[in-house]
Amino acid sequence: MRPLIEKFYFVLFGLFLFSAIAGFGVYLTLSKDLPQLPENLAAINLSLPTEIYSSDGDRIMILGERRPIAIEDISPNFLNAIISVEDSNFYDHHGLDHIGLARAFYMNFRAKRVVQGGSTITQQLSKNLFFSFERNFVRKIKELLIALQLEATFTKEQILEAYSNQIYFGSGAYGVEEAADIYFGKRAQDLTLLQGALLAGLPNSPNSANPFYNLDRALGRAGFILKRMVQEGYITEDQKEEARLSSLELLTPKQSSNPNLYFVDYIIRKLEKDYGKEFVHFGGLKIYTTLDSRQQSLAKKAAISHLEALEAEMSERESKEPLQVALVSVENKSGAVRAMVGGKNYSHSQFNRALSNNRLPGSSFKPFVYLTAMSELGYSPATVVRDEPVVIDIPGAEPWEPKNFGEEFAGDVILKKALMKSLNVVSAKLMQLVGPKKVIETARRFGIQSPLGENYSLALGTSGVSPLEMAAAYSVIANLGIYNEPYFIEKIEDFHGNQLYEHYYQGIQRFPQKLIYPLLDMMKGVVDAGTARGIRRMGFHHPAAGKTGTTNDFKDAWFNGTTKDNAVSVWVGYDNNESMMDKRGRGLTGGRAAAPIWVFFLQKVLEGKNKVKFPVPAGIKFETVDVTTGRLADERSLETLRVAVKEELDLSPLPVIPEVPEPEGEFSASPDLFSIPENQ
Repeated sequence: MRPLIEKFYFVLFGLFLFSAIAGFGVYLTLSKDLPQLPENLAAINLSLPTEIYSSDGDRIMILGERRPIAIEDISPNFLNAIISVEDSNFYDHHGLDHIGLARAFYMNFRAKRVVQGGSTITQQLSKNLFFSFERNFVRKIKELLIALQLEATFTKEQILEAYSNQIYFGSGAYGVEEAADIYFGKRAQDLTLLQGALLAGLPNSPNSANPFYNLDRALGRAGFILKRMVQEGYITEDQKEEARLSSLELLTPKQSSNPNLYFVDYIIRKLEKDYGKEFVHFGGLKIYTTLDSRQQSLAKKAAISHLEALEAEMSERESKEPLQVALVSVENKSGAVRAMVGGKNYSHSQFNRALSNNRLPGSSFKPFVYLTAMSELGYSPATVVRDEPVVIDIPGAEPWEPKNFGEEFAGDVILKKALMKSLNVVSAKLMQLVGPKKVIETARRFGIQSPLGENYSLALGTSGVSPLEMAAAYSVIANLGIYNEPYFIEKIEDFHGNQLYEHYYQGIQRFPQKLIYPLLDMMKGVVDAGTARGIRRMGFHHPAAGKTGTTNDFKDAWFNGTTKDNAVSVWVGYDNNESMMDKRGRGLTGGRAAAPIWVFFLQKVLEGKNKVKFPVPAGIKFETVDVTTGRLADERSLETLRVAVKEELDLSPLPVIPEVPEPEGEFSASPDLFSIPENQ
């Protein structure tokens, strides 16, 4: 028995020795790449801030600016709270908390998701010494090694001071001094117990638990932290209850006039997801975006001024929610997003409606239906479809009876005219012929990624999409079939000027030019003489193509349109999906609510610029046709329209059967009387 025990201890000692040697080897290997610790931890707090620039060179945001203070100037109410929630064994460990790590592993395993982190305050501080794109196991080991060095070099108070000065609390606040000022208008040393607990809950979720925008969640988190402080012995149960019942004294959030916040907020969140929060906020980066400062300013002015004019005309409502807006401007040749308005006021709501796909596009989705019919059925802008009352049978559901706006019907009408008048019945008939699946495939090729319902009503835009998607899709039409994926960042440089990232774009020809140009010409007709003709009445004279969209009960108003260089999508509506009705009981349409914003914006963007026409590809011809027959117009045509079609398409008039007078007396039919020459 004894030899077995000795053998066991020998093996155990061997494993320990091997692990020690391996660990030492890993340390020697990785330590060569570890950053040099500063002599003073305050140097971490003074690291270079990240700067964000527009495409025209304006610095539009600085991240990571802090106001470091001494630990003596920080209220114990905050320090005890942050230790309780982030690292309860802070004063007992040497950089790695084995108990906390095991507890976090157990909690996460039980919840089957990450609900608790195992990193110590020292480990979190060490992350700010790693300004790289590494997000792997090796980096975690390096962070641990640095944490051990920090613990061996500095006191617990110095580490806690540095940590309190560098963490992010949301609302642009870096460090506890700035957070105390922004949320409560006071110094960090004067924080109450409830205020300290609330701030301690923000670094873990600075956006979702922000008290300015989600007070209930912020207070719930503060209550949890107060409970933890009782468990850790920092306060009594009576002190916890007294704090819970005390006044928070939260300030009203400052109104921001910065028009770039929706755009900047999106790219920051995207970069944080891709590369980590510490790297983005504290890496001393220079981020060069696609944002055009002038376009962005013009977009916000156009949106807000028209919203205010509309609201003055709106009927009284029980809800006091403001009318909202979204606008996206995409540069056609590259896909660069030059302007983005995500709502009326970022200070009141950070929800970015320009990126959200929860609103229905209505008739502005119809171009995808028409193009599918042209591609799959060989239809052209001169193809005739009968606009009439129709009932479409749907297996397993009630029959669908699409209605036109105003419930009027045009009879026989060519596709171009049908799109110009936005006839719902014609779009529904086309959908019935090609099927929803084919239309969805077409929309995907335009870059629409949102979920689309495979049903006939999709013909009328009954699945949600985002303004960003619509702007990018309409740019494909302006580009004669070339798709450029929309993007926001041109390049990123580190604090030494080394280029870390650069965007390269290469358009993909998704549709043949001869197929897409006739659709473009049809959409030019919408602007020149269709549902968006108000654009011309407002004095916008640049070549343009687009489509209005208005959903049932006037809940959504859209105008998506493009010039040669810019595709712009505009949406207007209420967040709670209320109908938009004016004082005279009229609903707000895309032509009235959204199109004017599009005009006000692009009128200024293109001010002083030449009127640039859309190029006409080879193999396209223009013909004037009869609106009811689709054939070349003649002296009998009551209404005509100029269409763009493929050169090989024959639009010659159908042969006319001559009227023959009835003969007097007995009738004798000649076999050649109604014969028609074959070449007609």
